[in-house]
Amino acid sequence: MPTLPPALRPPLTLIALLLLLPVPAGALELREVVVQGLADEEMRDNVQDALSLQRLNPNRRKAISESRLSYLLRKAPGEARGALEPFGYYEPVVETQVQRTGEAVTVLVTVTPGEPVRVRRHDVVLTGPAEADTPLMRRIERFRPRVDQPFHHGIYEDSKAAMDRALAERGYFDAELVTHRVTVTRAERSADIDLAWTSGERYRLGVARFEGHQFNDGLLEKLQPWTPGDLYSQTELLDLQKSLSELDYFSAIDITAEPDKAVDGRVPVKVALVPGKRSVYNAGVRYGTDTGVGVTGGVERRWVNRRGHKLRAQAGLAQRKNDVTVQYKIPAFAWLDGWYTFGASVREEEIDLINSQLVEVVGSRSGKLGRWNLIAALNFRRERYDDAQAPDSFNYSTLVFPSLWAQWTETDDVLYPRRARGLTMELRGGSTGLGSDIDFVQVRAEGRFIHGFGRRDRLLLRAELGTTISDQFELLPPSMRFYAGGDNSVRGYGYQEIGESLTDYRSRRYVYGGKHLVTGSVEYEHMFTRTWGGAAFVDAGDAFDERDDLDWQVGIGAGLRWRSPVGPVRVDVAHGLGDQAQNSVRLHLTIGPDL
Repeated sequence: MPTLPPALRPPLTLIALLLLLPVPAGALELREVVVQGLADEEMRDNVQDALSLQRLNPNRRKAISESRLSYLLRKAPGEARGALEPFGYYEPVVETQVQRTGEAVTVLVTVTPGEPVRVRRHDVVLTGPAEADTPLMRRIERFRPRVDQPFHHGIYEDSKAAMDRALAERGYFDAELVTHRVTVTRAERSADIDLAWTSGERYRLGVARFEGHQFNDGLLEKLQPWTPGDLYSQTELLDLQKSLSELDYFSAIDITAEPDKAVDGRVPVKVALVPGKRSVYNAGVRYGTDTGVGVTGGVERRWVNRRGHKLRAQAGLAQRKNDVTVQYKIPAFAWLDGWYTFGASVREEEIDLINSQLVEVVGSRSGKLGRWNLIAALNFRRERYDDAQAPDSFNYSTLVFPSLWAQWTETDDVLYPRRARGLTMELRGGSTGLGSDIDFVQVRAEGRFIHGFGRRDRLLLRAELGTTISDQFELLPPSMRFYAGGDNSVRGYGYQEIGESLTDYRSRRYVYGGKHLVTGSVEYEHMFTRTWGGAAFVDAGDAFDERDDLDWQVGIGAGLRWRSPVGPVRVDVAHGLGDQAQNSVRLHLTIGPDL
């Protein structure tokens, strides 16, 4: 390799000086690009994303030449105008300004959107048999953008796609968009919309074909909510999917209409199923301020046989409550989706100073009627409980009674609702003619209401009422009386701490419950972040025998809210203001949905 003669070689000092020279003055650092003048956040973001200045690689921002900056500044107005056209603004005024601090520059892009292009003529029609389909014609009438509204491309495309989707959901699989034209006249700032669909005939629902399941033929077919030949509606398929999901038999459910296989206008429905795990085991440690520390465990056989029967056993051992429950469930899919359930349970519970032990056998039929979940049952209870008036003495009770339980809910989100309402009611009555020791009728109702304010605040209301009609209430066992107090009742008081009281043989006060119940709660919640928040609340209530005995027990407090991956967690500290509060301050921990 040839080398320069020594006389022509640059001295080392000269090389060092050249390396230490500063970067040419044309190299600038682009620190920030600010878009201003647009109040609409979506429009501002769209302009920001469209600017080549904004999309520069971070490394290039640190060393951009004057010529490159000038080129990008010349491009900016056109890019901003293009970004605003989808919102109906075709003639915005865009100005750029460069603020310099040494070699650091900030670019200001000021946008004056001007007057938008507005819809002048709105000719959207649907022809064919669907002209008699009221829901679809309403959607045509609500098509946006409307006359005199800005011609927003996104709203227009969304409305068009929603119409296509609605036609398919209503069974118009041959529908076609025959005219789709928008004429924009910039000089007049006007847009003329011409859209026309032809619907074709509406298809009807055929038979559902169930594949991949583990049951006898004919079992799941009872869940089909439509009769073959009914007009097609996507809602029917969604109802079937919901019914199958609630069975807890399957790990995957795929329901597909097959209009290409329709015969005589009837669309067959394919239901592809994947069985879930057959046996599910659970075990864990639990804590509740109402029950204390405990352990729980159980097993569920999701299906016992090809007829879809289920078996479940659960046991819990805690400081103040022990229980063992066994249930056997038989599908009852005809008429109302539900189950025949036969269950037996043994429970021991400490209610204040009274220890109660009971055996219960229940036969029930559950079902759904609209938004109502219903359970009709026949119950047998044999209970032994302490006689607080005498040492080592017990009382016994036998009750046989039918019951009816009903629950209605409406919510926008199961775990974290912002708009929700719920009502739960229970009616039960025993008679000596059925084998009960006493005649009685008991009614209980609980209502909940949730309303969101803004994005972070909610108001939660709860009320509960109950009453007992019986001439022999003193013979009703503790498990059947009304009490108040605890995590889900009146906070600031212990579990079932509120109610009519007596003095035992040791002169200790104990609560034996009441004929009637009334409780209420007002809570306001504010979320500081997406997962953490706080709440303040006031609870009040009483369990009493006569109207004159009603003595409102009030609890006030505050708590922490955590929206955990498994559901809401609430930790509350409350103070009971009434005379029945045994502790000045109580901690309450609850886990689960608000409704």
